[in-house]
Amino acid sequence: MELNKLNLTPREQRILESMGFDSVEKVALSTRDDLGLGKGKGGNIVQRARNILAYQGIKGITETEQQIVVTLSNTTRALVVSVEDALGVWGELPRRLDGCRLMIFRPERKPCSRCDKEAVCLCTTCGVSLCQNCRYGHEHGYYNTVDLQHLERIFNQVREKAQAYTAMPLDRQVEAEGKPSEEVIKIAREKGFKGFVETFLSELEGNELMKRALCCALFSTPEEPVHVLVVGDPAGGKTLARDIIVKKLGPEVELIGANTTKAGLVCNLATGEPGVLTYSDGKIVVVDEFDKIPEQDVEYCLELLSNGKCSVHSARVHETIESQFIMIAFANPVKTAFVRNPIMEIGLPPILASRFAFIIKAEELEASRRRALLKRKILGQATALELSKWHLPWLREARKHSPSFSVSDAEIEAYVSRVDKLIEEHLKTPLRRDLRMGDYAKRVPLAIARASFSDVDGGILEESIQLMESCVAAWS
Repeated sequence: MELNKLNLTPREQRILESMGFDSVEKVALSTRDDLGLGKGKGGNIVQRARNILAYQGIKGITETEQQIVVTLSNTTRALVVSVEDALGVWGELPRRLDGCRLMIFRPERKPCSRCDKEAVCLCTTCGVSLCQNCRYGHEHGYYNTVDLQHLERIFNQVREKAQAYTAMPLDRQVEAEGKPSEEVIKIAREKGFKGFVETFLSELEGNELMKRALCCALFSTPEEPVHVLVVGDPAGGKTLARDIIVKKLGPEVELIGANTTKAGLVCNLATGEPGVLTYSDGKIVVVDEFDKIPEQDVEYCLELLSNGKCSVHSARVHETIESQFIMIAFANPVKTAFVRNPIMEIGLPPILASRFAFIIKAEELEASRRRALLKRKILGQATALELSKWHLPWLREARKHSPSFSVSDAEIEAYVSRVDKLIEEHLKTPLRRDLRMGDYAKRVPLAIARASFSDVDGGILEESIQLMESCVAAWS
């Protein structure tokens, strides 16, 4: 894998190449002292290389009380080391490679090999079990043994990491030109974008604009994202919308909490550690309390949201970061709840707001809808279960579809005129609808068309512009 995957500065890349580190794999097999960039910078780059290899090389993980099996794309030393590092596997933990499977075992409590008493440790040289007394007289010495309790504690920690680890989605492990499932296409064409919206966010009462905008974002691609910002008070359904997305699309989502937002999304300038967006390439990034983003982080977010690349330069950090993702951000108004003029209480710099295709004003739930939601939660009632199993494969397959525009010149002209009117009326407002609307005007209908594996026709153009106009009008 080429070094440019590590987001190095030109100087860092030249230094590494001059020392023979011309691939991510070679960097992953090195230590922080080997790279000639200082311990802090060297450690960050080695860790980044291992994270990338592990994320792209793990095809699946299964775990039980007694063993963890990691299925790998290959068995190169660089990948095995990276996976062991990602899971926190220590050298003494029993493990072996079986084809493309890395098998990690809970250490067996066999009787002492010398006296048959209860074993308390293993010899790290020959692997035999030893009791408390025999460990001191063992030929390889007391210092070449490791406690079984310690190994079991490490195994349990590895198992917890394995349970929480998110491997690369299957659709990114296969060739992009792979044919989508005919069964998924049949469901998608039958239900369409509207059917997906109604079933995916069925638990969310009201907030029709929010539902449609969020689903439009989900059907966009990291290369041509439709970013969405939802602003509203605590009673506006933001938390429920976030929870639904995270629960139903778990492997696809990188959830960022308020504390992470405060520390820096792109880079923690105090420590020099890369922020979470650096490792979110290809994902849907769900950000809570986006209004808490540090002022110094705004500039970097502007670049990443616009073109998936930014340069970070400070006293501790000199990085060129590349990461393409779809962002769905949730934020509070200036005073936690809307008071007078909502459009003046968005609370984010207009230049940052302009990076979002949709800025949604979350609706406050009416009493009847609020009670219905509470009743469903208390009784554990769910809706649209017959389609829930299709949502994730539907999205994954749809992203492989490349719609084309099948519309007349007259329809395009009418569409362009209405987009231009939005820019003219809201260029100097906190919503900041500017020339970036040209990108959104293309991406929104493409996303809606993907939902039904169709091309963009006049009906989809009309649906797209109505959604854009309605989202803006909701703020007036």
